[in-house]
Order: sequence, then C-alpha cells, then structure tokens
Amino acid sequence: MPRPEVADAVRATCESILNAHGVELVTFSLGGESVGQMLRLTVDRAERAVSLDEIVEISEEISRTLDAEDPIPGRYTLEVASAGIERPLVRPTDYRRFEGRQVKVRCQEPIEGQRVYTGTIRSAGDESFVLAVAERQEVVEIPYVGVSKARLVVDWDRELKGTRGGL
Repeated sequence: MPRPEVADAVRATCESILNAHGVELVTFSLGGESVGQMLRLTVDRAERAVSLDEIVEISEEISRTLDAEDPIPGRYTLEVASAGIERPLVRPTDYRRFEGRQVKVRCQEPIEGQRVYTGTIRSAGDESFVLAVAERQEVVEIPYVGVSKARLVVDWDRELKGTRGGL
C-alpha cells in the first residue's frame, strides 16, 4: 500500500491532466503487491461519453507525466477506463447530477430491513439522498455514509429505442 502522500500526489497529477481534457475523475485507486502497483482511474464527462481515442490519449499523457515525475516507487501498471453507461455514483454531486434516474444501491447496514434498493433518485442533499422504490411503493432516505456501492441502472428498452430509432 502506498504512503498517503504518494497517493495524494499521484491523484493531484491525474486530476490536473483529466481537467485539461474536460473529464472528471470518478474513482481512483493505487495499490498492489511489492512486485508492482496498480493505478486505476475511472473517468466520465457530463455532456457526452468519453471516447476510446480520448482514453488512449489521457492514458499516454498520464503515463508520460508520472514517468517523468516518478512519484510511485518501483513499477506500476496504469489502467484508465470510462465509467460507462452503468457508472458508479461516488460523491453527492453524482447523485444530484443523476436525479430522476434509476439506481441500484447496496447499503452497509440494513435500512428499514433491507440492504439493496433499486429505485429512482428523487432528490439529493449534502448528507443523504431520497430514493423512490417502485416495487415497494415507498420512499427511502439513505445517508451517503451508509452506502457501500451505488450505480446507475440502464433502461435498455429506452436506450435501444433512443439510439436506434426504435426496434
């Protein structure tokens, strides 16, 4: 596991490059074995998807910069990926951005007797968000600190109709 100051420096370098490309950092992890570390970045953009060409360009720039600055002791492997259509929700701003969209949420502890919820984000505040759960016809408030994992759920019928003009 890298020292926190190493991870912070690497993250700052990566975020600077990503900002210059107009993309946001969704997830960041740096860790691994003594043989070599793994640096994983997941990126996204609000207006449109991040293309494969952009991922390649960003990866090459991050790699060149980190090789020149050499903040990671020893060898490392870099992996940059798009957050994708079922992207994870990590920060309160993610939940606000996707209000009205369907999500699947796994809670650390049960809330109202349940750990996993699928529903539509009704609203998102600074400390929690409100989820409308259609299958149970209820509304649940979930604190961000209680979420272990959350991601968008895609309505494939709507997506296919929208991209292909209807099937």
